[in-house]
Amino acid sequence: MSMVHVAGDASQQHSPYPPGWLVGQLPVGMRDDDLLVRLTTIFERVGATLRSGADATELVADHRVTSAAMLQYQSTWTGLQVLDPELPVLRQRAVLRAMSRAVPRRGTVGALRLLLEAITEAPVEIVEPGGVFREGEAPAHDGRVEVRVRSTGHLTNDELIGLVRDEVPAHLALRLVVVGDARDAQDAVSGPLDDADDGHDDGHDDGRGDAPMKELP
Repeated sequence: MSMVHVAGDASQQHSPYPPGWLVGQLPVGMRDDDLLVRLTTIFERVGATLRSGADATELVADHRVTSAAMLQYQSTWTGLQVLDPELPVLRQRAVLRAMSRAVPRRGTVGALRLLLEAITEAPVEIVEPGGVFREGEAPAHDGRVEVRVRSTGHLTNDELIGLVRDEVPAHLALRLVVVGDARDAQDAVSGPLDDADDGHDDGHDDGRGDAPMKELP
């Protein structure tokens, strides 16, 4: 076992504003005035707080270290109202990071997956018809995007639906499915497909297995 001895006040040793930083700027003659030194010391302690705030200005916009209140304000910059102030601060930071990374790529599969995985804290499956193909080689598709998530995360059903509809290009139809685990089987419900689903079975195995599923309208 090793022992470490620290002499003096550790907080003062690591302070960027050591005691006397303001008093030391007084002219030599004024330092002999006890009352003036005491008054300046009071201003020094107040000033250290103001200086620390000013010196940390560059960190205010850094989601990794900024305050919880600032996280809420930063989330409004993205135009996505999905950051819940009741979430643990670390979760808020993770969601905000995903939001900021998704905005430049908005309308793409990568951006939607990044955002939903941060909100639900689970893998997200997205089936969509997009791609780059040679002329005449594009596969047939029905123009529908299918999104499968494990849960709605901290959002309500309506909030999740609104978020996904806003992120999916307007000319595509949307099918949103929430796949629960076996413990939630009694609560699972199957809803009708949206207007884009004609009820046609294409014979494709969608990998649902026995997992309960809630299809959001």
